[in-house]
Amino acid sequence: GCSPILPDSALDDAVAIASDADVAIVIVGTNDDWETEGHDRTTLDLPGRQVELIERIAAANPRTVVVLNTGAPVIVDWAIGVPAVLQSWFGGQEMAHALADVLLGDADPGGRLPLTFPVRLDDNPSYGNFPGEHGQVRYGEGLLVGYRWYDTRHIAPAYAFGHGLSYTTFEMAAPTVTATGSGADVHVVVEVPVTNTGDRPGTEVVQVYVAAPDSSVARPAKELKGFAKVHLAPGESTVARIELGQRAFAHWDPGDRYRDTRLPGQGGRTLIVELTDETRGWQVEPGRYEIHVGRGSDAIVHVVETHITG
Repeated sequence: GCSPILPDSALDDAVAIASDADVAIVIVGTNDDWETEGHDRTTLDLPGRQVELIERIAAANPRTVVVLNTGAPVIVDWAIGVPAVLQSWFGGQEMAHALADVLLGDADPGGRLPLTFPVRLDDNPSYGNFPGEHGQVRYGEGLLVGYRWYDTRHIAPAYAFGHGLSYTTFEMAAPTVTATGSGADVHVVVEVPVTNTGDRPGTEVVQVYVAAPDSSVARPAKELKGFAKVHLAPGESTVARIELGQRAFAHWDPGDRYRDTRLPGQGGRTLIVELTDETRGWQVEPGRYEIHVGRGSDAIVHVVETHITG
């Protein structure tokens, strides 16, 4: 596609209008010229002079709202200079109505980020492996995809996986963790009391992550295993209930085991080593696990320790 060449006066005009406004709403983003399955982006920067527009508008009007109309993360180092940022994604034909409802306060912004906004491009898990060389890409991050990379490598993101705010406030009380069923049908039930402590209705998302700190194999620091979304009126309380099956605690064992075959009369020396896959499948190790409850991967409110035996 092609972008029209804007005169320098266009930014000056926008700043002049914003400085006289009660509130400035700056809508920036991308389109299918930048985001498509046909090619990969080489940068996470907002295209054109959009960052300059944000910074100049925010300097002219302290009540500036930036709406990010993108389908993927962008660099947001400008966000520290604005009081409000709203990620709208690509909302389809009803996006305008939904956006107006949220901006006017008629609807609570109840969504949560399903991905991570990095501080810089080279914080990404795939940086250093992509686009590869000689026609090959090595997926060097392994299991550490998305938030698992940032958590495990202790890299602070700009906005973490699961992040999201509300026009009201919530309190998550200490969770209750119980086991139900027996044998292969055992489930761990996490119940979290949630109260709307503000003066407006709103939405909270209770997120449950599982960590295996004593695992004998390399695992992410923690992994999202369940969540529950609740909508509460002011002062209202409820109990969010999240069930965790065995897979929530399991790791995949490829069964790559080497078994020595020793022949008699050779002093016990190994002559043949053969590969076996007897243990291939999902495995739950006995031991200590941690259940992390919070409102984002970087906003954990409670940690409950539990033990699996047998």
